[in-house]
Amino acid sequence: MTMKYLSILLFLSLSALAQNSKFKVTVEPIYGVEHTSVRYPEPARYITRTRLGLRAVAGYQILSTELEATQANSRRDYPSESLKVEDQAQRGMLGLRTTHAFGPWIGMFFRAGARITKEKTTITNTATSEVEVKEPPVYWDPYAGAGLQIAISNNIAISASATIIFTDKFPPESGEYDAQYTLGGSMRFGSP
Repeated sequence: MTMKYLSILLFLSLSALAQNSKFKVTVEPIYGVEHTSVRYPEPARYITRTRLGLRAVAGYQILSTELEATQANSRRDYPSESLKVEDQAQRGMLGLRTTHAFGPWIGMFFRAGARITKEKTTITNTATSEVEVKEPPVYWDPYAGAGLQIAISNNIAISASATIIFTDKFPPESGEYDAQYTLGGSMRFGSP
C-alpha cells in the first residue's frame, strides 16, 4: 500500500473517531517568519526568512498531540567575497498542546515538544562558478510557545503563534535564539 493510501486511511479513521467523541482533529496550512541561525559561510549568523508548511493537531482541548512540517528557503549574496549562498531547511515538529478557551470564539494555546531539522546550504563562488554543498547532520532541539486562536465558525479558525527553539548553536550568554512566528487557518473535524 502506498503512502498516499495510508494517509487517506489515517485521515478517514481520525475523522470517524472525531465524529463520535470530544476528540478533535484540526489541519492548518501555515505561513510564518523565522529568526534562525545559519552555519555557512562561517562564522554562523542569524537571518530572518519566511517558511511554509502544514500543521495537524489531534486530541482533546486539555491535551493534544501536534505534528508540523515546514520548509524555508533563503538566498544571501556577499559581493565583496564573490559568494552566493542558498539555504534550504526542512523541519518537523512533534509535541503536545493544551488549549484554554475564553469563550466559544477565542482561545489561547501553549505548546512544547521537539523540532528536527535537515539543512542544505549551496555556496557558489560567483567569480569562478565553483559550487560547494554543505549538509550538516540532522539534529533535534526542544521548543516551547504560545498562540491565540479565533474561531470564524464552528469548524474554521485562524491562529497566530510565537515559538522559541532552544538550540545549542550559540552560547546562552549570547542572547541569541531561534524563534518562529506563524499565522495559520485551521479546519476542525469533530464535535464542536
